[in-house]
Amino acid sequence: MRRLLIIATLAGLLCAAFLVTAGQAGAVNCGGGVTVKGGTPCWKAKRIVKEFRKTRKANVQGFKCRGKSSGGRLVVVNCKLQGKLIHWEA
Repeated sequence: MRRLLIIATLAGLLCAAFLVTAGQAGAVNCGGGVTVKGGTPCWKAKRIVKEFRKTRKANVQGFKCRGKSSGGRLVVVNCKLQGKLIHWEA
């Protein structure tokens, strides 16, 4: 009985590890510090980041964006929309 419990626990951990790695594999590097997750085309993601950096509006083309600045300069941008994620880092 104890052996069965150990095997079931290990199988569950392996499945959880597989799901985590599969989720990370879905991220696409678009270049220029832009990473996309969830199927947004790279050209659109780059435009959204560029527009947010220029205007610093909270809503850009439907995406809700937030940025982090250091010394008055943006260093990180995160935009989200229904399971889609755009990340930019300087």
